[in-house]
Amino acid sequence: MSNSYIKRTTLFKIPKEEDIDKVLKQYEVLRRTAVKDGEPYIVSNVSRRVINTSSPLSEGYTVASQSIFKNREDHEFYDKDCPAHKELKEVTGKVRQGVMTVVTEGEWPEAKL
Repeated sequence: MSNSYIKRTTLFKIPKEEDIDKVLKQYEVLRRTAVKDGEPYIVSNVSRRVINTSSPLSEGYTVASQSIFKNREDHEFYDKDCPAHKELKEVTGKVRQGVMTVVTEGEWPEAKL
């Protein structure tokens, strides 16, 4: 794929409203501070509250985040070495009761229907 990007979708189970706010604020920090070789390297990050938490379909997840990376190497750096991501994990690790991360590869922006 010539336009192959890595998409990382993470869902968190964070029961307390104030902790959801903390996590969303930490994602704002991540978007400002995540750099590799002195340059921003995350193509896109969107982090939001899950709005259907009363539905069994949400399975108790309360925050959803999707990050886009140009390539597997940038995702690997994020996953293992990025100081901003390490700070995020410190915040989420204290308040989450569950987490699920799915990593896919594909076009970005999405292909049109």
